[in-house]
Amino acid sequence: MSHRLPPLNGLRAFEAAGRHLSFKAAATELSVTPGAVSQQVKHLEQALGVPLFQRLHRSLILTAQGEALLPEVADAFERLSKASDTVAKALKTKPLRLGISPTLSDEPDRLLARLAGSKRPPDYVRTVATDDLADLLAGRLDALLRPGPGPYPGLHAEVLTLAPGFGVHEKASLVVWPGLARCREFILTRSLLVKD
Repeated sequence: MSHRLPPLNGLRAFEAAGRHLSFKAAATELSVTPGAVSQQVKHLEQALGVPLFQRLHRSLILTAQGEALLPEVADAFERLSKASDTVAKALKTKPLRLGISPTLSDEPDRLLARLAGSKRPPDYVRTVATDDLADLLAGRLDALLRPGPGPYPGLHAEVLTLAPGFGVHEKASLVVWPGLARCREFILTRSLLVKD
């Protein structure tokens, strides 16, 4: 049986751009140029015969068709990722770039290794000691763990009860771009940080 599928590269570009509502952020995630993401989405829209985004000056809005398609495509990619994880343990992923406030830990690599019960931090996360929200906003980080509740407008933020090892701090905010809040690397990293 042959499956009726639109261009898979276009679906991947659409899913990333839809999560971020930005061709630029999707391009960073996919390691391509924003123009390539835009062209792949345009090709997908032509194949489907419907517009998926309304393109505004410096921003994107999903159309009704885009809103209907995005959760289905995201779910399909999540299922494919889980299926790949079960059979292809060596499949390379891009590590999550996590900033940890120096007030929470001055040695974030050592802390994450200890939390993971290992000599090294897990391969799916890279840490740096920083409390600078500008690093996250500029795209130098994917997520940031810092004391205090925020506000963090436009970002996904949650207050975590921290695992033992963060010194005097019991709670901290984990801030991430909304498009990365469901990615495997973020979920695995978050599970290390929280108290059981």
